[in-house]
Amino acid sequence: LNSQSVVHVPIHGTIDMGLPNYIQRAVTIAESDSAEFIIFDIDTFGGRVDAATKIKDAILGSDIRTIAFINRRAISAGALISLSCDSIYMTSGATIGAATAVDAEGEKASEKVISYMREEMAASAEANGRSREIAQAMVDEEMEIDFILSVEKDTLNSNDIEGFNKGKLITLSTDLALKLGIADNQVESFSLLLDHLEIDEDNVVEIKETWSELLVRFLTNPTFAPI
Repeated sequence: LNSQSVVHVPIHGTIDMGLPNYIQRAVTIAESDSAEFIIFDIDTFGGRVDAATKIKDAILGSDIRTIAFINRRAISAGALISLSCDSIYMTSGATIGAATAVDAEGEKASEKVISYMREEMAASAEANGRSREIAQAMVDEEMEIDFILSVEKDTLNSNDIEGFNKGKLITLSTDLALKLGIADNQVESFSLLLDHLEIDEDNVVEIKETWSELLVRFLTNPTFAPI
């Protein structure tokens, strides 16, 4: 790697306990070779909160600039991982949010777990200059956010956004995420993101999962773990 290199890390499918070691290994490689960016290519409906928390810790602990490229969706645990990155880029029509915690049966988790996830989301958002309240309301439908915001001649208020009123979790489209300062920019593809960052595609290193990491992912996937 050289100082203009990018480490590309896909995070697709279910967030399971096989992912944290893979993410930490990618971060270690990027740091040891002084990469300029780590780009997490995210498309997930979520998964385990404990796995997402370990991934969040690895990302926040890195000295390398981290970028979440949300290529369609970062839901639930995927939202926590995205918020831990220094920058968030989203494709058009992408979504981020709906981070309520669920148990192994898919039922809403206990208040203790929801409270934990709520604070993890808030702290991750705050660490990168994003709204604590919006991050918390992605987890807790009991929260209300009251505001009026003017952005580029466009006035938003609480009633314009599903989830800012009690009883609904926040899920933001790319457009709303940009207006509310959750996302930083919109790009339509990974190659266009590289153009924006002025990085040559030849300097991209994709970190592949090892067979042992893939095995752990298979064994800890919620679909197969009970078996």
